Amino acid sequence: MERSINTEDSWYIEWAWVGGYSSLSTLVFIFNILIFFSVGKNKFLHYSFHYVIVALSLRNLLRVILTLCLVFLAKLIQTPWLFKATFLIPANKSTDGLDLTQSASMSLTCEVLSVWDHILMTTLMFYLAGSSLYMFCRHPNPSISDPSETTLKLYGIVPVKERSWVSPLLLLLPPLLAVFLCLPIPILHETHPMTALPGGSVCNLHESLKFNTYQSSVAILGFLLPAAIVISLMIGLSIRRCISCSGGTCVSSFCKEEMSLALLTLPYLAAYLAMYLPLLDHYLQKLDLPQTGLQPYITPEIARAVEMVLGLLLPVVVYSVLPGYSRFSSEPDASDLRRSKKESYNQSVTAPDSTRLSQESLELALVTRNGYTS
Repeated sequence: MERSINTEDSWYIEWAWVGGYSSLSTLVFIFNILIFFSVGKNKFLHYSFHYVIVALSLRNLLRVILTLCLVFLAKLIQTPWLFKATFLIPANKSTDGLDLTQSASMSLTCEVLSVWDHILMTTLMFYLAGSSLYMFCRHPNPSISDPSETTLKLYGIVPVKERSWVSPLLLLLPPLLAVFLCLPIPILHETHPMTALPGGSVCNLHESLKFNTYQSSVAILGFLLPAAIVISLMIGLSIRRCISCSGGTCVSSFCKEEMSLALLTLPYLAAYLAMYLPLLDHYLQKLDLPQTGLQPYITPEIARAVEMVLGLLLPVVVYSVLPGYSRFSSEPDASDLRRSKKESYNQSVTAPDSTRLSQESLELALVTRNGYTS
């Protein structure tokens, strides 16, 4: 049962949540927008992984807007006359005796919010899975480029170059898959409850409709499957990194990107698992297995608030792990510079000194010509 939100104590609690959401949303907006400038200013970050980081920062901004919409809607429902003035329900429809917290009372609004909620959640997981697959398929370290490159003459290294189809595929495929996964919501009217405030659940459904086949499919295809892919590939990347380090080259910008992916993935897996706790306990009960017992402590509003806090995780990770983001200028990673100088030195030591032989041949030809002319 929903707790009453009309008591004096709950009023203070709700507005404390509203104040917290306002402060947090401001921080998330500022630091995620800063990522756009960091990537735009540094041409050494102009390749697929960092384009995905920009897409994730945009996703964080949209997620904040969605959460604020849920907060606004939960407070608006408490004043039906103001709710009616916002045109969320038809003007000729009376709100007397109408439970506005139910999905049936505002079906279109709940369908839009449900689509928005599922797309943003599954897009994140698809981006993480796609990024891990992209990292696993590329070289463990940036390649050494042609010495004739102008940028190489200036910095000792050139920006990463990829095939033209990689970035569009990595950027567009995850949201496209998320949209396909959410098509049953407008077609079959498969909404789900959403809670951003204590006692302020909106789009509620009957208990028999909360845990249907579609919600289970979203959890499997939009969370469990991408999570399994990411975890498996992270293990593979760790093994490959160990092999690369044993061969002499260890730390590079690619290594830091793999670490940042791991630091992003693990907290989000825990947060999303908390959001799927009711579904998990439902199926554990059906299988006659003991439930997790965490729902009294990790309520839906707490899980959503934690997921919103993770909007700050992306800026914290990229600005602490990837030095290129904090420079706001076109400068390569220092570890790549050291690696480039080291490999260039090794090549100069091990390669045959063809330059010296060519110089000696030229000097011999000049001496011979001078002796002939004299």
